[in-house]
Formats: sequence, structure tokens, C-alpha cells
Amino acid sequence: MRVIVVGGGVIGLACAWQLARAGAQVQVLDAAPEAREASWAAAGMLAPHHEATTTDAAWRLGCESLAAWPQFARELGGDAVIDHRQSGGLVPIIDEADAEPAARHARELAQAGVAVDWWSAAQVRSRETALAEVVRGAWWIGGGQVDPRRVLQALNAACELSGVALRYGARVEAIDAGRVHLAGAELLEAEQVVLASGAWTPALAQATGLALRGEPVKGQMLRLAAGDDLLRHFLHSHHAYLVQRRGAGVVVGSTMVETGFDRSPDAQAIERLAGSARRLLPQLRDAAILEHWTGLRPRLSGGRPVISQVRPGLIIATGHFRNGILLTPATAQAVTALAFGQAPSSAAGAFAALPA
Repeated sequence: MRVIVVGGGVIGLACAWQLARAGAQVQVLDAAPEAREASWAAAGMLAPHHEATTTDAAWRLGCESLAAWPQFARELGGDAVIDHRQSGGLVPIIDEADAEPAARHARELAQAGVAVDWWSAAQVRSRETALAEVVRGAWWIGGGQVDPRRVLQALNAACELSGVALRYGARVEAIDAGRVHLAGAELLEAEQVVLASGAWTPALAQATGLALRGEPVKGQMLRLAAGDDLLRHFLHSHHAYLVQRRGAGVVVGSTMVETGFDRSPDAQAIERLAGSARRLLPQLRDAAILEHWTGLRPRLSGGRPVISQVRPGLIIATGHFRNGILLTPATAQAVTALAFGQAPSSAAGAFAALPA
């Protein structure tokens, strides 16, 4: 079976890799010269329990994908290759505005069977010694993290080893009945086409005759210089989230702004993020900002992803919004099942409908 995957980010590459391993002949097309959009820009938290507001279908899919990450990491070469860890994350409590919502969320997670633990101020000091004195305690909640840039590199290598043809700089202009029309009048044919182009998927869907409502959401992030042993767990709060990267400092995020495809930086947002990080981790007070960047997260109308065989020969996998890295293994598994005429998991099957 010939499959064309349109989109060369983490979701598209993971789908291509799994499809090739299942026996498909796969090409990946992406208009960009390299993958440097939402996948490259993400922090890399694997945090369905931290991100969820309710234990709903999106949370269940996140839980399924979190459980799949250890095997996914092994198949990509091992935890060290992609800086994969599953040591959980902390929700630090600084003031009363933090305390009650966090405690309520922890109770809801515990009732759903999720491992949570309250750390007193003294326990925080002994287990995460770099945290500031203003932290009055913290909720430990299960989760993990990876370095998305390492994941992209590993997926590129895995795709090449699996015989996937990777074509960056290939702009798709139209898709119809298993045919993909590229700029320059080039025509490709396949039994299945997978649209997985992140924030650009709605426009590509229009090229197939489908109306898919969605918009990019800009997130601004930065990376501060720090040693590898500053944090043992990622930090997740409404002030900021912080993720330690092996050999690359601490990533701090993130803002959410609807500005279309504008990726211009916001100096005030950078200053706010740096200030929040330095308040939580005083050792970062004089740390240099090594880089800052913006990424465009793909959000569909209603905020839910779509993983669906929308018609014969066309699969859409997009709208992962803030959880694209987390949902990568589950999405790749579901797309592969759909392409071969099988039912995806019940968790993934809940996202077969296009947004109204």
C-alpha cells in the first residue's frame, strides 16, 4: 500500500514511521525546508494529568499515549536518545490563589485512580532543592517529558531506516481521489493520504474539499542557561512551566495568543516568562537567555483533535493543540490502524468526528 503523509513534524513523522513498519510504502511531504514549527518549539511535557481540566475523552487519550511512550522511546533508540523521563511533575503552591484549584484538581485525579502526592514545604526543599522559599508546598503528579528536538531527529533517522521517503520543501496544492498535486505540476498517487500538517491542516483540508475550522495559537517560550541537575521534575503552574533539558538548560513557557500565523516575538512576554522562572528558581536569577522563540499550536474549533478516516483514501490527524508531543504515539498507532482498515483504540476512536 502506498501512503503519502502531508506534514513533517512529530505527528507526521511518527505516523509515517509506524505505517512503514506495518508494511506501507510511505512518502512524507512538507512545504517547509525542515521541521521547525510546533514540534520543534514544544516544551516536551508528557502531562495529561497536569493539563486536563476534567477526566474526559481527551484525558483518556492522553493517558493512553503517556503509557505508550516508554515503548515508543525504546524503539527510537532508548530514553537517553530523546531525553525521555517519567519522574512526574510538580504543581508548586505559592499563594492561596494556587492552593485551592490545585488541591481540587488533585482530589479529582486521585478519585480517577491517578497517583498524586502532597509535598510539604520541607519535603519540597529536600527533594527539589533549587525551588524558592516562596513555594509553600507542591503536588507531585505523574507524568513525563522528552526533548522534542531530539524526538524529531530520532524520528527522521527512524523513517530513513524504515524506507520512508522524506521530502521537505514540497508544497501541496491540491488533493483529490488519492492524487496529490504539488507545486510545479508534479502529481503523486497513493491509496491513502494522511493530513498531519499541524496549524496548516485546515487550509490543506480545503484543498480536498473539506471544511475544517481551526486557527493557530502562538506560544512564546525561552531557554535559560542551567546545569543538568537543577530540576528533577518539570514544574507546571499558571505562572509558568519549566522543563529541564539534558545539556540544554531549562525551557520556560508559555504564552497563548491568537494572532493568526504571525510569529513575531513579544519582548514583554519574554520578560514575564523569565521573571516567573526566576521567582520559582532563584539560581536562574543571573542565567542567560540562550534563545527565545514562538511556535504555532494547531487548535481546531472546539479544542479537540481529529484522528479520522474522513473518507476513503483520506485520513486527518491534527488539532492536538498543547498536547502534540504527548499524543504522538497514540496518534501514530491510530492512523496506522485506520490506514490498514482496522479500528483504532476506543480512546482514539472518540476523535473521529470533524468539529461542527
